[in-house]
Amino acid sequence: MKIRFWGVRGSFAMSGREFLRYGGNTTSVELVTDAGKRLLIDLGTGATELAKELMTGEFCKGQGALPILLSHTHLDHIQGLPFFSPFFIKGNQIRILGAAPLSGISLEATLQNQLSPHYSPLNGLENLAAGVKIETIIPGTTVTLPGFEVLTGAVPHGSMWTTAYRITADGKTVTFLSDVEYPAIDEPIPAALVLAHEADLLIHDAMYADDDYERSKGWGHSPARAGVVVAERAGAKKLALFHHNPDATDDMIDAVVERTAARSAVPVIAAAEGNYLDI
Repeated sequence: MKIRFWGVRGSFAMSGREFLRYGGNTTSVELVTDAGKRLLIDLGTGATELAKELMTGEFCKGQGALPILLSHTHLDHIQGLPFFSPFFIKGNQIRILGAAPLSGISLEATLQNQLSPHYSPLNGLENLAAGVKIETIIPGTTVTLPGFEVLTGAVPHGSMWTTAYRITADGKTVTFLSDVEYPAIDEPIPAALVLAHEADLLIHDAMYADDDYERSKGWGHSPARAGVVVAERAGAKKLALFHHNPDATDDMIDAVVERTAARSAVPVIAAAEGNYLDI
């Protein structure tokens, strides 16, 4: 299995020479099996970059199929929805899966609102040329997708809950735990440990440097240290710090990785937009 980070930022996208090495797009992560089956997590602005690559192949011909897992529907995780070009080609089949928002509004209605005339000239999901199916999943259940087995779980994100994923393919496991804040740094919830158990790669929220966390408690995001705690207790093989603060420059992220790695028994990297990585 291979993975590619297309967007690694939280809250909003950034640009500029100080953000080149790690990238400035918001959340979007692609996984590809050895057999070429593809899965996408979240539709942040990074998804628009993936779309350009997809349109060089079968998606340009209306022959593409793609399942998309949504962690939640905060704007930085669905900003790419109106600009994801495979949606505009008849014949493509795209499944969007996610939990229903806590507001009581359905997932489909929430995404429909993103394409309403107030925000988009597309004026609704029904105007997308591709076949788009929206499916509600219940956190805690397992979802089988072509080439992938996905265990889901609910994790706390401030005043709401987001969906975390344990994705297995080709005998390897990637755990996605973004947009999460535990009751205390050293008290990850049991669901997080179950999802991360012996994962080959744990992708974990690291919105804040440890020293900056105190002033942001309760906002729904983790310091880098929280990812280390989960990785060590769950026996994960590698930790990728993710959902970087939009104000964090490349040099600042380098410093966070250096400090975090020095206190971790698990190898630590920072997620960066770029080439495919072997898991």
